[in-house]
Amino acid sequence: MKNLLQAVAVRKFSSIRKYSGPAVSAFLADRSGAAAVTVALTFSLMVGFAGLATEVGQWYVAKRTMQGAADSAAYSAATAKASGGSSAIFTSEAKTITSGYGYADGTGNVVVTVNNPPTSGVHVGNANAVEVVISRPQPIVLASMFMGSQLTLEARAVANIKTSGTGCVLALDRGNVTDVKDNGNTAVNLNSCSLYVNSPSTSALSLVGGATINAYSAFIAGNYTTTGSNSALTTTNGTFTGAAAANDPYADAPIPPYSGCNQNNYSLTAGQSKTFSPGSSGIMVFCNGLSLTGGSNLILQAGTYIIDGGDFSMAGNSTISGTGVTLILTSSSGSNHGSVSISGGSVVNLTAPTSGQTAGIALYQDRNAPQKANTNANSFTGGATQNIVGAIYLPNQGVTFNGGTQTAKCTQLVALTISFNGNAQLNINCSGVGVRGIGNSLIALVE
Repeated sequence: MKNLLQAVAVRKFSSIRKYSGPAVSAFLADRSGAAAVTVALTFSLMVGFAGLATEVGQWYVAKRTMQGAADSAAYSAATAKASGGSSAIFTSEAKTITSGYGYADGTGNVVVTVNNPPTSGVHVGNANAVEVVISRPQPIVLASMFMGSQLTLEARAVANIKTSGTGCVLALDRGNVTDVKDNGNTAVNLNSCSLYVNSPSTSALSLVGGATINAYSAFIAGNYTTTGSNSALTTTNGTFTGAAAANDPYADAPIPPYSGCNQNNYSLTAGQSKTFSPGSSGIMVFCNGLSLTGGSNLILQAGTYIIDGGDFSMAGNSTISGTGVTLILTSSSGSNHGSVSISGGSVVNLTAPTSGQTAGIALYQDRNAPQKANTNANSFTGGATQNIVGAIYLPNQGVTFNGGTQTAKCTQLVALTISFNGNAQLNINCSGVGVRGIGNSLIALVE
């Protein structure tokens, strides 16, 4: 078959030469210039591929620079957040960093997005993580032969804030005042957890009249004083004066939006018992206070309970209980922010939610409440019957606390100023509780 095809080809070619004339025959026989054409075509291809390689190399360099910008921006934003910066502050910090790398948000079609918590990756929903995403369309030339007319380069980084401290008591006031007082023949035992005092005063912590504090460690921005031969601060891991002030771990915790009133001037007394559920909204609103007296019993189903104006008070052996519950004292009018008073053998069994906007917070007073360093502004003097799993968070007011021998596995006390007027015991076995760590923050790039 092969020989047959060759024979046919020879005959056809001979026929063409025979009938096409000498010009055609000469053209068909001419081989001059073939090498030049081949070289020209090959050279053009080589130049094209070299140009394409250069273009791809430029993308690679741009991508590396963009990734460096995203990494630096995420780290800086997380640092700003860990220092108590608001969303606006750490977002501005991130965009300032990217601009320094040549990626200014809104310039040259650059888009810089800052998310807290991240909206993608393995840290979605992590309130302690900051995500930075940079994108910019990249014009293409030779590569347009192989792809569309435009390429978008993107870089993403996530930095996480991890608190190394094991604090369970934090006094936030950074003024030259006494932040923490321990008065009388009292013993405050902070089991395996630490005390943080932010005041730079030489008497930032004051122990008077035989008062003692036993803690894992103590970090005091200023110094401490003892009055009376039996007063003492004892730590197993060191007492550090002149320490850096600790940041508010819940500084960005929001108050969920709400409207209306489910109850108004609500009071439960005379041994009555009542159960409330926030329903599908997850929020129930008590307007103008919530009061329990006379051995009454209030049971709260999981959810957020807003006290909009007015106080939360308990007395006369009353009881409140609930799991997955946050009580918030706030004000829709901007005035009449309430305070907390728990006394008279009242029983408190509250466990904070482990997830959501108020994760880890059992009782939360609006940070917009008027500042009151007076420790009588809020009082928890129910003694050993106050079993609160989660944080008691009063960022702008003082508190008097008498916790007795608590059985709650994890309790944090964070307030502007704190006074211990009776024995108190706090535990910090907080795994799975949802609280945020109190102490120095460690920032790490995790994605």
